[in-house]
Amino acid sequence: MIRPFGGLATSVIKSSDFTNAAVTADLPRASWRSHVSPARLIKFLISIVLLGTALALTPLHLETSKILAAVRQLSIFTMASILFALLLNVLVAAFRLKIIASDVGSPLNFRQALAAVSGGSLAGAAFFQIAGQLMARGVIMARSGIPFASVVVMTTYERIIAALLSGLLALVGAYVIFGHVVIDRYAGGDQLIKIIGGLLVATIAGTIVGHGKLTRRAIAPFMNWRVAARILRIVGLSLLVQSPMMVAYVVAAHALSPQTSVVNITAASAIVMFAASVPISLAGWGVREMSAVVALGTIGVGTANALVAAIIIGAGSMFAMALMAALSLRSSSRNANRAHTSAREPIDYARVLAWVLPLAAATFVLFQIYIPMPSKTLLNANLADPIVILAGALFVLRAVRARALPRWRFSPLNAAVAAATLSLSASLLIGATEIGWTEWAVVNRYLGWFVLLAYTVTGSLIVREGETDALRTLLLTFSGATAAIAAMEICLSILRTGGLVLPVTPNSIEGFALNHNFFAFELLMALAATFVAARAPALRMTLIAILIAGLWFTGSRSGWITLPFVFAAAIYLQASRIREIATATICAAGLALIPVVQGIFTGASRLPALIPSQRDTAERILSITSGLRMFADHPVFGAGLGAFRNQLILRFSDQPLLIHSTAVWMLAELGIIGFLIFTIPVLQLFYTEIRLKRRDVASKLIVLSLVVFGAMSTPADMLYQRTFWLLIGAALALPKSNQASPDTGPNA
Repeated sequence: MIRPFGGLATSVIKSSDFTNAAVTADLPRASWRSHVSPARLIKFLISIVLLGTALALTPLHLETSKILAAVRQLSIFTMASILFALLLNVLVAAFRLKIIASDVGSPLNFRQALAAVSGGSLAGAAFFQIAGQLMARGVIMARSGIPFASVVVMTTYERIIAALLSGLLALVGAYVIFGHVVIDRYAGGDQLIKIIGGLLVATIAGTIVGHGKLTRRAIAPFMNWRVAARILRIVGLSLLVQSPMMVAYVVAAHALSPQTSVVNITAASAIVMFAASVPISLAGWGVREMSAVVALGTIGVGTANALVAAIIIGAGSMFAMALMAALSLRSSSRNANRAHTSAREPIDYARVLAWVLPLAAATFVLFQIYIPMPSKTLLNANLADPIVILAGALFVLRAVRARALPRWRFSPLNAAVAAATLSLSASLLIGATEIGWTEWAVVNRYLGWFVLLAYTVTGSLIVREGETDALRTLLLTFSGATAAIAAMEICLSILRTGGLVLPVTPNSIEGFALNHNFFAFELLMALAATFVAARAPALRMTLIAILIAGLWFTGSRSGWITLPFVFAAAIYLQASRIREIATATICAAGLALIPVVQGIFTGASRLPALIPSQRDTAERILSITSGLRMFADHPVFGAGLGAFRNQLILRFSDQPLLIHSTAVWMLAELGIIGFLIFTIPVLQLFYTEIRLKRRDVASKLIVLSLVVFGAMSTPADMLYQRTFWLLIGAALALPKSNQASPDTGPNA
């Protein structure tokens, strides 16, 4: 069951003052045709919908003609003051970037920093906000000899501090206006608390189990007062960057509504600035206007006045950026040959990112969020997606610089990926010809494939730097984080069975995958990683027992069926022993019996259903038989991407039915050609690794991962599970030459 993380998790007014409407997750039924990037189209639609909503609210209170009257209230002096504040905002932001560049050892002069800030902001507005900003900054700073890895570090450093400060100012502003800030559990607050708690326990456990010693050694040189002073300096500069923007809001709103308190306008402006900075629209358009209507309207600013103020700030900010870009980019181009030749890099940031990004992805990949969009569709977001996109860019840059295709332990991999991509491209065109350009086919299936490839190369980055030790570190980080989430979910489930009201599913746990089968898949992948990477007996036993217990509490029958195959493969590969598995299973059974004991006393035992319901069985059979029927109608090349979902088979819910089998889905939409293109390399890889006489960590992980994937993909579609691609990519990056010192046993 998909549960959207909907509503306003943080409420700034009393919950009794308003009624929360339930979020309806109606999936789109109409196809769309466009040559525009789907992800950019989503941001464009968000901007249009929110801006249209803000405009639609105006006639409810005032005549539309009064918007023009509000514009006439702004004198030339007021407009000049607003433009001056916005230009000052750009200049201070450039100075902040100059200081950050100096701190990381890649100095820029002010003109180059101004070009990077203004050009990056414009590119972010035209393309994906973060990706566009990084690409533009990378091109501009490359003229000064600054590598892209350093650009990533600078931008990440800058955005994290700015986001934290902006959020803090928004909370302060909310408190000033409303007198208190509360978490409303009925509007998603309980899920927000659970996600924050999950992030904490997963990060802590992943660090302790996986990379604690490595992290301590890495950050020890930076734990001093000098670094702390530099961070505080950037915090202060970030406050200075936000101040001119806030002044612009205050000047505009106060000119339009002089009777409103300047203090309240300042507080409301902080809320609007934070909302506009969230990267879900184009340059904040729509979000800025909608939040201004709500926040400024709360303190007495008229709807038309609030809307006009937000539009003027948005347009003025873009004009200021364009003006500074035109001036600085021309000068930067003219002086490109006289750039700082002294730019140096005392820290190899490319190597730092090659370690940090995969380890971060190994933790954040466990957090899946479904966000309700204005069109009432659900945006599938994973917290690790931005991380792997950055890692993928670094991987591509390395390959371009080396002028060679990447090498893998499975030599046909590059050709196999190219063939699979061509197969999906052909299927996308077939589907577009037959049913049109559907969002499901373009975004979820086609572009989603490239996201999976980004996860693959992200896992490979760390192994290419540290080989076997790095692979172990990645696997232990993932196992520790997964086990921590499983332990947290088990505790919550036991407490709920005891009578407490907690945000967990009554009869099963889902982690943060928002689907019990997907969480079971993550647990099985973590179990495979534990078998091959964990060495200390106590650590192995603890992780294995928690993961097995978590698998029981998921209520995933597909996961339960897969578990014996994983055990058998681990024993065959000498990655575990029968005694170890039996002991861990007994410990896990002890946890599983707790709800049974509770049920004896409370009479309300909540155990997973052992036998599938008639409804689940009927839905699964319907999806598979319908998929096979589609394959029979289009046996060679398939019906095209999105064809099955486009049938809109609605059996037990308002969501179209999907095929509950990876193999059947491939046959139905890719045909026998596409099915063979995907499966033949996988079978070849499995055969190559399992027949090795001396198996290393990577070989065992590949075999176990393919066993998990193959077993669970039969009754469910697991092709787009990110965890599989992250771990398999890491294993495939380890050269076979490392077999000279194989890992021969579970405790080696």
